[in-house]
Amino acid sequence: MLPIHLQALSLSDVYGTNENCIHAAAEMASDLGLAGIDIEDRLLKTYEPEYLERLADRIKSLGVNLGYCGLLVDFSAPVQSITLEIARAKKLSRAIKHLGMSSIRVPGNGVVGNQTVESTFKSVRKKIQQICQDAEQQSVTVYLHNHNHGSVPSTGDQVIRMLNKITNRNLSYILDTGQFQGSPGASGKGCLDEIARPELYDSIAKCADLAGMVRAKFYLSKSSYENWLDYPRIINILKDVNFNGPLSIVYEPKGKIPSTEAVPIAVKYLTKLFEN
Repeated sequence: MLPIHLQALSLSDVYGTNENCIHAAAEMASDLGLAGIDIEDRLLKTYEPEYLERLADRIKSLGVNLGYCGLLVDFSAPVQSITLEIARAKKLSRAIKHLGMSSIRVPGNGVVGNQTVESTFKSVRKKIQQICQDAEQQSVTVYLHNHNHGSVPSTGDQVIRMLNKITNRNLSYILDTGQFQGSPGASGKGCLDEIARPELYDSIAKCADLAGMVRAKFYLSKSSYENWLDYPRIINILKDVNFNGPLSIVYEPKGKIPSTEAVPIAVKYLTKLFEN
């Protein structure tokens, strides 16, 4: 079975968007026998070394590892905001060593205002490249993250093109199963009875062999299994390319199932699919 992580932000519906998510995720991961947790910069109180080291010690005392730390991006902001994102990414790359971590997750940016997909693509490429150049000096891996909400990159072709344009050795890719175009959850406006369109699975198939990690998105809008995304199909795609990296469960509730109940369901479901 592949190592399973829990994205700490998944528990924000119960614990709020703060450090409590991290502690709750670590405890849940320990109880469920998961390999680790992934966190977001917005959940940290400060980058002060002693605080980060105490936090890491608490998590590791539960037998839980720390995976990546995600960088917050405002997808509604114009590309001018990228300068601030680069500055924050540099600070994050230096801070995570105090958590015993060595990777950050960086999404692209939204196509807003007078921007075009092409102009946004060029700006995102430059952003990722600059972040990689700095992070490489800190021995930090940068995970490019496909993300929709009108963003770039949000298709398989865009991801492949972006990865081909950036040659930094510390660049990797994290595949988000619910954030390609075609996902009913990616826009935040999907109806509860929607299912993903074929283009979502086309993008997953194109990018699966490039992924160092997979964010397994769950919505659980109606039942005890994921009905928006076809996980048997997704897992078969990953098996076909012999994917062997970690799976990070990310829960974004679209129904009334709280994360404290949904995450154990998702863990059990993924484990069963990979064992079949």
